[in-house]
Amino acid sequence: MKTPLLVLTALATAATGCGSSEPTPEGMVLDAEVMCEEFVERELDTPVEFSDSEAAVADAETWTYEATGTADYEDSSGPARTSYTCTLSTDSSGEEWTLEDLTME
Repeated sequence: MKTPLLVLTALATAATGCGSSEPTPEGMVLDAEVMCEEFVERELDTPVEFSDSEAAVADAETWTYEATGTADYEDSSGPARTSYTCTLSTDSSGEEWTLEDLTME
């Protein structure tokens, strides 16, 4: 079993899909995008400006998502940019998000 990299508790509430009262994996895609950005910012340990961010359901059965984007930030050499890909998961509550994998190039 793969060990999660990091777990965060979300401040956002779970979104619902198609007007139903129950959250759906598809209805939480925006939350996944935001949570990935939080994981990236924590990893870089500096303020970040995000662009080209998007997320998609990777596996609806396990509430797993893949999110990608670009992060602009300052490091010791000056302005820097990285592309990132997150694999993250939650349960139907959307209250706790687990970072399964994070790649930055």
